[in-house]
Amino acid sequence: MRRLLPLLVLLLILIQPLTTSAQVQCGIVNRIDFPVDPTRFRVMQDYGAQSYRHQGRYHTGEDWYGGDGVGEYVRAIANGRVTFSSANGWGRDGGVIIIEHNFPDGSVAYSMYGHITDQTGVQFPAPFSCVQQGDVLAAVGDARPTPHLHLEIRTTNPDIPGAGYTWNFPADEGLRRPTKFILNWQTWLSNAYRWRLDLADETGAVAPPVPLSDNGLLALDANRVIRVSSDGRLLWRVNLSAMAVGLLPASGDGAYIAYADGHFERVNNDSTVGETWETGIALAGAPLIRADRILFPTPTGIAALDSSARSVLWTQAGIGAVARWQTVGDQIGVITTANEMITLRADGTILDQARLREPGALETDSGGLLAYTRGGAWRIDAAGAWTPLIDIAPAGGAESAVASDGRVFLWDGESLYGYNAEHFGLWQLPLPGVDGAAQLEIFDRAVLLTTSHGDIIAIQPESGGVCNRTRIYGSAFTQMWHALGADGVLRVHLADQIIGLDWETFLLGCA
Repeated sequence: MRRLLPLLVLLLILIQPLTTSAQVQCGIVNRIDFPVDPTRFRVMQDYGAQSYRHQGRYHTGEDWYGGDGVGEYVRAIANGRVTFSSANGWGRDGGVIIIEHNFPDGSVAYSMYGHITDQTGVQFPAPFSCVQQGDVLAAVGDARPTPHLHLEIRTTNPDIPGAGYTWNFPADEGLRRPTKFILNWQTWLSNAYRWRLDLADETGAVAPPVPLSDNGLLALDANRVIRVSSDGRLLWRVNLSAMAVGLLPASGDGAYIAYADGHFERVNNDSTVGETWETGIALAGAPLIRADRILFPTPTGIAALDSSARSVLWTQAGIGAVARWQTVGDQIGVITTANEMITLRADGTILDQARLREPGALETDSGGLLAYTRGGAWRIDAAGAWTPLIDIAPAGGAESAVASDGRVFLWDGESLYGYNAEHFGLWQLPLPGVDGAAQLEIFDRAVLLTTSHGDIIAIQPESGGVCNRTRIYGSAFTQMWHALGADGVLRVHLADQIIGLDWETFLLGCA
């Protein structure tokens, strides 16, 4: 036995390189996509959903349903190596295939496809064989309670089909949200991608970050302040003892933290904490910053503080919770969560109140306050009077956006419309599949459309052509922020990541 031991050790040393080589012999992932057509299939049971059919256990993946989808092809999301393949992997509930994927950052993940069949003539790939992104693996089978594809993304268990449900939340078991994983990696594999920082709070950005002179950021994440370098590295974090609602720029590249109970605290660029003070006003969200004052939403209305955020200038209670707002000149426009549009003067005097059928969009230009609602596109003057901005404008609404620099661009939730400086319609660009609360911003060479569901789309303003588009993970519960830095990097904070995209590379489609 003692003589055999050195030989066994030598054999293991010789086998190890072969094993490593086998793991990457199917290549590094360079593209990724959904296993079924997302325009025809939808998620019927979401990742992490509790199932009462399974005693309240959590769903480990996503169930993609496409109507009478029996026989629809199921494709590999990315190139990789098959680690499990059985047409009877789930018994009466159909077959299972698991594929290992190696990513450019060195990470490894496994995609699992369940409730699939080879009865349509598609032969399951053999274990340890290589597949390419888009290869047909199998077809959707006739599974209970209705034909669908069960898709998992996992970081462990490369050759065990699993039960599809777990008593622990799936993330704690090494499972990931498939749609989030695929969408994010589609962007991370793009030419314009430069860096990302993974965060803790999936509902971010709860408040706009504070840009620093070195193109870094101070940001809020899961009730802590973090400093982000210009290339996306986390330099430090400061845990907060109370709930923060916003950040204000401070001298010397620091920031003032605004807390829900109305007190403020300075955090310096080196993570040290400075002066604190009280205002005595409960705050309910991120501020709207003017040159002469700072506006904060309160639980019942608005509070105006002076430019140092130390003195309360006025409060306006009873108008309700703020959903969207803008300020320009001596005007403040507010849309409440009760769908009321309220126009105020900068001293807090209410000028006008109007009932909307649903929330709209607010913006400003050199002419004043703009509102885009179900009733059309409007300009609101200093007295609170509404006049049409565009004579015949498409109806806006909860997912609409407006931007103007003399020219006007309207997003109605389905199409983007471009108008020249005389407000003559130039083009209409349908963008199917774009969803969520939206923002529009006009840059020198492009109009940027971003949404809370993660869409990032650059459009050529003269022609309406799409320069480029991508999508990262977002949802109806996330908030969004973006800024184009002096270094040419577009920074986007959405859900639990801040991502950096090279703006010039992103615009190559309109070069």
